[in-house]
Amino acid sequence: MISIVVPIFNGEKYIKDCITSILLQTYVDWELLLIDNASDDDSLRLCKEYAVKDDRIQVLHQHRNMGVSVARNLGMEKARGEFVTFVDIDDWIEDDYLERLFAFQNQNKADMVICGYQKAFDKDRQVLQDRLKKQKENQACIENSIQKTEWFKAYNVEEYLEHYFLEGNTHCWGVLYQRQLLEGVQFPKGITIGEDMLFLLEIAQKTKNLVITDYKGYHYYINEAGAMKKKFTLSYMDQIVCWERALQKIEKNYPKLRVKVISIILVSILLVVGKISELTTDERKEYEMVEKKCYDTFLKYIKVKGVQKFLPKGYPIKVFIYQHFPLVYIKLYGSLRKA
Repeated sequence: MISIVVPIFNGEKYIKDCITSILLQTYVDWELLLIDNASDDDSLRLCKEYAVKDDRIQVLHQHRNMGVSVARNLGMEKARGEFVTFVDIDDWIEDDYLERLFAFQNQNKADMVICGYQKAFDKDRQVLQDRLKKQKENQACIENSIQKTEWFKAYNVEEYLEHYFLEGNTHCWGVLYQRQLLEGVQFPKGITIGEDMLFLLEIAQKTKNLVITDYKGYHYYINEAGAMKKKFTLSYMDQIVCWERALQKIEKNYPKLRVKVISIILVSILLVVGKISELTTDERKEYEMVEKKCYDTFLKYIKVKGVQKFLPKGYPIKVFIYQHFPLVYIKLYGSLRKA
């Protein structure tokens, strides 16, 4: 059985799409754990309605919002399946998602299978809703379909970290985990940006056989009002904190990847500074110490030999300006963002 863990906070307008895509799975041996994080909309009632109709659905309610990490941890604790996967409430999955991932796992005896994903926007929801009105026709042998239409490859831990994880693929969804792999591992509490990454890093170091496929069975909804689109708050510093934590683990066990992680920290700092630059002059005064901490941390890592070659396209010039003229960088960036 596959346990599907879905954390929810005020997701009433997404619940139907997400849960219906799970109900239509061609692989039917699953349980759905809906973790309501003290929603103050109609989410809990809607979840309970689905649970009444299908005994594979279990609703767990938290009386206060303790964050997505705590919700996912509760889901892992209650999961009974041999395998576990995570789906966010504003996302959805293809009808054959579980079947495909399970087939890849079975074919390769993998303890972790990672698939690709498609970015989805509001306009895609209508397409989804039209599709969900009718079931797909029965498909040919799933194993033959995999062999003919999808690429997949087995990775060792260091290969995965270098060529996938450190290339920006740090989300916990779109992955099928053997449940025993999750034992003793939790999502870090009190973090809103980067919790997926630290969780995956911990899990990856326990894997013995990890498979990645380009099958894109997961639809990741881009919410224009989502966490990475909002006005600057101190939670944006989480991404720097998380990558510094990751650096400690990676440089110890995979030293050749150290410089690449440092390049990510530099990019994270510039992203945080970019959000600060969007604030008004008065608002920025409140975060003067944060600006200073960002710059001091930046100066610490920019001195690392070879870090420049790992910076993404366009970033070397940003790094140069910020290193030598931090106030000019903030002013220019803020002007461009507000234009």
